[in-house]
Amino acid sequence: MLKSLIFFKMRLLTKLLTALIFCLITTSSFSQAPIFQPKKLPENELKKDFLFFRDTLQKAHAGLYRYKNKREMDYVFDSCYNTLKGSMLITDFYAMIRFVVASVEDGHTNSSLPPAVMNDYINNAQVFPAMVLFINKRAFILCCTQNDSLSESELLSIDNHSMHEIIQRLFAYIQSDAGIESRKNWELPENFQLLYEILYGSKQNFEITIKIKSGIVQTFRVHADYIKNILCAHPFVKPDKYLRLEYKSGNIALLTIRSFFDGFLTQTNENFSKFLDSAFSDIRDKKVSKLVIDIRSNQGGNDINGILLYAYLVQKPFRYYFSQMTVTEEFSESDHSNLGLQKPMEKNYAGKVFVLANGRSFSGAAEFASIVKANKRGVFIGEQCGGGYYGNTSGDEVNVTLPYSQIAVRIPMIKYTMAVQGGSFTGKGITPDYIFYPTITDIAEKKDSQMEFGLKIAAKKIN
Repeated sequence: MLKSLIFFKMRLLTKLLTALIFCLITTSSFSQAPIFQPKKLPENELKKDFLFFRDTLQKAHAGLYRYKNKREMDYVFDSCYNTLKGSMLITDFYAMIRFVVASVEDGHTNSSLPPAVMNDYINNAQVFPAMVLFINKRAFILCCTQNDSLSESELLSIDNHSMHEIIQRLFAYIQSDAGIESRKNWELPENFQLLYEILYGSKQNFEITIKIKSGIVQTFRVHADYIKNILCAHPFVKPDKYLRLEYKSGNIALLTIRSFFDGFLTQTNENFSKFLDSAFSDIRDKKVSKLVIDIRSNQGGNDINGILLYAYLVQKPFRYYFSQMTVTEEFSESDHSNLGLQKPMEKNYAGKVFVLANGRSFSGAAEFASIVKANKRGVFIGEQCGGGYYGNTSGDEVNVTLPYSQIAVRIPMIKYTMAVQGGSFTGKGITPDYIFYPTITDIAEKKDSQMEFGLKIAAKKIN
């Protein structure tokens, strides 16, 4: 079935206090820049929207209690609802909805502002004037058209708030499976300016502290600017092809799988099963001893493609999914053949396998990684995988619009559980055997240092 493209589990008391604190913060009123003035909603409309949101989540989201039990989630719902006293800016209410969604710890569940409000914000709001990326919970300025000297520097603080504080606070509004922070690092850049403005208020100027590449710490003042004026070339571009086979020195084959989604592959005239059949035939003919599979930034897609890829890596029948269910029913093998015992492919590969993954290795890609990890079939390199080890909630979905605020919420309906065993990463993403993060300079210069590192590890490993 087609998947939707898209903190460490704390003790109960910590979770409940955090929920209350963030809900109270969200309801605070901040002065807005005069040119961008989001409307306020009256208390009765806010409450009706919130109850509709809660009711729909509880009735449709099969994985609502995967990471928090009902008592914990009820506390999140109740504490947020109880702070709805008086009118509230739609952006503040949106942040509250985002906080609840993030509390579910499911990366396929998300929310968005009404298009009219979002367009007003994009065109009229003055925001923090730099494109910011996040690498391993640290903030870096990719570019600042206002001051080129800030580019590729580490952002240490804004207005005397440390970036550690800011990141942890904003992370609470970013959805991800199991609260996986590697995923939040990748999701935060596109939400940073909006969430920062909601939580810290509109500013005309920002006092920032940065560390330049030489290690020198400096302080600057930058002024707020329109989003159109702060954009620079995007460092991550859409690939011309999602599937690729290459050969590297050291008898290494490099298999790049950027998507499992047939919809994308159709656009580039690629066919997943035909590509794998050809690739593994060639790998066998060349007697390759080491295979590197690159699933970085693969956000998933069709279930069968993940199963098919794994079927080329094994010699015995295997199970991929343990169960699939909605709120009202559990599916059987007769409902979905992918729940049954899967057969290895005839042209399977028996050599050493290395998997390159990052925080955007999500959904179907993370499922594939979980099965590889559980069966000890590969060595992992890069970042923590962005999807939950035990599975996710995805597949069929319900898209609702809250009646008064018009905030849209996407709710996945099928809870997938993988056929995996426990481990030290239980409930979270897969921690790589060899951790490696690119630098901001690597990203700016489009240098694939992660790949270089991964190939070095593969070359040194003994079969």
